[in-house]
Amino acid sequence: MEIRERFAGLFFIIPFAVSLLLHTLTDIDFFFFLSLALAVVSTVFYHQLYLLFFNDSNSTSALYAGNAALEEDYDPVGQDGKYWDPRKLKLSQVFALYPNKRSARPEQGSCGFVFTYNKLLSVVEKVEFYDYRHRKGSFTLYKFYFSHFQQDVFTLQRDSIVKTEIPLERISKKMIFVPLNRYSREYVY
Repeated sequence: MEIRERFAGLFFIIPFAVSLLLHTLTDIDFFFFLSLALAVVSTVFYHQLYLLFFNDSNSTSALYAGNAALEEDYDPVGQDGKYWDPRKLKLSQVFALYPNKRSARPEQGSCGFVFTYNKLLSVVEKVEFYDYRHRKGSFTLYKFYFSHFQQDVFTLQRDSIVKTEIPLERISKKMIFVPLNRYSREYVY
């Protein structure tokens, strides 16, 4: 979980505190009910608030997915033939680089990106790398964990990639698969 996602609920803390302070100073019940509503919204809907306000600016998952593709000898070049820098693009812009060959299931024998797309909010939540070359009933998903956001300061703080086998029956409706081409290693001497 991203630190921004963890603290998205804090987005309403300042208005909550101000409305609660106004209630104590003016004794107007409207401010009390407003502060309660803001507290409920920030507690219950923090994930949606994160997706709405912060997620598209986060392309850390695109960086890790691109690196995983290169490590597995797959080329993360956009379908327009241009290479992209995840530090300069939003997730929606990375998603737009792959308009063709999108599917709800991975192609047998393929590797590529899997975008988690929230249709309700029309935002890309994350991008990860998948490998569907070896098994017919499941594919390998390269999940990225940002352990440097853990609160335990005594834990080794580093990011990690964990390979997880996902059965085809457990494919989420939010997942959109885009196969990548093999990386051609042409050396000029």
